[in-house]
Amino acid sequence: MKENPTVADYISGDINGGSTPPAFLFCSENEGIPFIKTSAITRHFINVNDLQSINESFHRKNIKRSITTPYDIIYTMTGKFMGKAAMCPCTISEMNMSQNSVVFHTNSKEEAAFLTIFLNSEINRIQVRGTYSITKQKFMNQSKIAGLKVFPYASKYNYLMKQYLDAFDTYYIAVKQIKDLVALFNKDYQLAFSDTAQYGFTVKPNVFERKMLSPNFYRNDVSATISSVLQTRKYNLLDRERLSKGDEVGSVNYTDEGTPFIKTSDIINFDVDYEPDCYCPDYFVNQLGQNIRKGDIIFAKDGKPGEVAIIEEDNKVVISSGLVKYHPLNDEERFWVFLLLVSKYGEAYFKKWFVIASTMLHLRNDFFSDFKIPQVTQDIREKYIIPLGSLFERKGDSYKIIKKVKEKVEKSFTDATVNLNEI
Repeated sequence: MKENPTVADYISGDINGGSTPPAFLFCSENEGIPFIKTSAITRHFINVNDLQSINESFHRKNIKRSITTPYDIIYTMTGKFMGKAAMCPCTISEMNMSQNSVVFHTNSKEEAAFLTIFLNSEINRIQVRGTYSITKQKFMNQSKIAGLKVFPYASKYNYLMKQYLDAFDTYYIAVKQIKDLVALFNKDYQLAFSDTAQYGFTVKPNVFERKMLSPNFYRNDVSATISSVLQTRKYNLLDRERLSKGDEVGSVNYTDEGTPFIKTSDIINFDVDYEPDCYCPDYFVNQLGQNIRKGDIIFAKDGKPGEVAIIEEDNKVVISSGLVKYHPLNDEERFWVFLLLVSKYGEAYFKKWFVIASTMLHLRNDFFSDFKIPQVTQDIREKYIIPLGSLFERKGDSYKIIKKVKEKVEKSFTDATVNLNEI
C-alpha cells in the first residue's frame, strides 16, 4: 500500500475535531442541535437514540469547525471506541460532536461510502494498531488520521456504492419513522410522563407500600401515564416462561472475534450492534443456552433503563447480565410489546421500578409481574402494529444490503476476482 492515496487525498478542507460544551448549554431532546458522543458511534452506524442536543448558537459560533452534514464521515480518535467510522445520516440536517471524534467532508457521497467501508475494514484496523499512541488512553491525532493509507476509489465500485447509499438512506428513514410512530402513540393517548426530575410532591400515608419507598414509585405522571393506556381494558402480563436474563462471561473471556457479546451500550437504533467492542468464544452460545432468535425483544434492566431492541439478524449472540430477553409468540405480540416498552408507557414502568444500587440503576424484579399488556384492538393493530412490522422489515432489509456490500468491498481489497457488479 506504499503508493496508495491517503485519507487526506479524499477529503475537501481539513479534518476537524469537535468540543463538548459546558453542561448548561445542553438542551432537551427536541431543542437545539443534535450532539454525538463517541459511545453512540459504531462501525457504519450512529445510534440516533443516544444523541444529545446543544445550544444552536454555540454550535454555529464556538464549534462551527466541526459542523456535520449528511454523508460527512465521523471518525472516533480516542479511547476504547477509537477507529470507528460512520456517515451522518440523511435524516439529520446538521449535528456536532465531542472532542473525541473528528469529521471530514469528501468530494462525493460515493467516496464517503467507500472511505467509511475502508476505515472500518480489518485492513485499516491493523493499520490503526500500528499508528495510534498511548498517553492515558489510545489516541490518534488529526495528522495521523490524514496519513492513513487507503485503497484507491475507482468507477468499478460505483454500483455497490449506489446500493450502499440507497440502503443507508432507507435504514435511517425507517428508524425515524419508527420514532415518529412511537411519538404518535404517546400523543394519541396523551401520555403525561416526562423523564425529568421532580423535586417535591405529596404522597398520602395510606398509599405507601413497604416494598417500595423510592419517590419515583409514587409520581403522579407515572400512574397517570399507565392509566391512560390501560383504561378499562383487559390485560395480560409478560409470560415468565418466555423471559430470561443474560449472563456475564467475564472479561478474561473477551476476544476480538467469535460470537458478539452484547452489553447494554450495544443497543442501537432498536436493534443490537453486531460488531460490538467485545466478543466471546463460540462455545458460550451452547454453554449458556440463551437461545436468542430473530424477533426476540431485548431490553436493559441495568445501567441504561428502557433501552429496547428487536433482534433482526439470525446471527447468534450472547447478551450480558444487564439485559433481558423476551420471546414473543407472533408478530402482533412482538410489535405491541415493543411499542409499549419503548413508549412513555414503558418509560413510566421503568421509572417506577428502577432503583439505584451502589452507583448504577437496576430494575427491580417486581417490574416483570407488574408490567401490563393491554389487549390489542383493531384500531391498535391497524394504526401501530402493522406499520411497525413494515418499518422493521424495511430497516432489516436495508441493514442486510449494507452488510453484504461492505463484506464484498472488503473482500475486493485482497481478491481482484470479486464481482463488483452484483451484491
